[in-house]
Amino acid sequence: VHRVPAMLASLVMAGLGLLLSPTPLTPAVAPVRVNGISMSHHVQDKAAKKHNSCRPRKHRPSDINRKPPSYPTLPEPQGPIAGPAKGRGSTFVTITVAPGDDSAAVMAKLTAAGATAPETLMFRGMAVTGTLADCGLAAEESIEVIVL
Repeated sequence: VHRVPAMLASLVMAGLGLLLSPTPLTPAVAPVRVNGISMSHHVQDKAAKKHNSCRPRKHRPSDINRKPPSYPTLPEPQGPIAGPAKGRGSTFVTITVAPGDDSAAVMAKLTAAGATAPETLMFRGMAVTGTLADCGLAAEESIEVIVL
């Protein structure tokens, strides 16, 4: 009685050896190669269209109700600019100014250089009410003036 299970076990082991053998019982088939180019069927978004489709959306109330940022005011333009005169074109003249010159002296130098006297005089972003030293001129210099 003891020989049947031992014999059965040896047959099972022999069968497993055939099934787990390194050489398969069926012949190997070589992989099929495709020589054609495989193209995509969907066009990819380019540049701005892609960035617009991928941009972050406002979903939360904190994003939806956000105020725009408040930027500081831009500084006034640097350099001398004679104020706007109505109905005239812009003129460029070069004059020499000193720290002790006031608006009347600068306007006299402008008319002597061939420009018309402006209604208001600006120097380095400030209206000239006193002398040019009050507006930040430290030494005598030659400047190009734009008369609007």
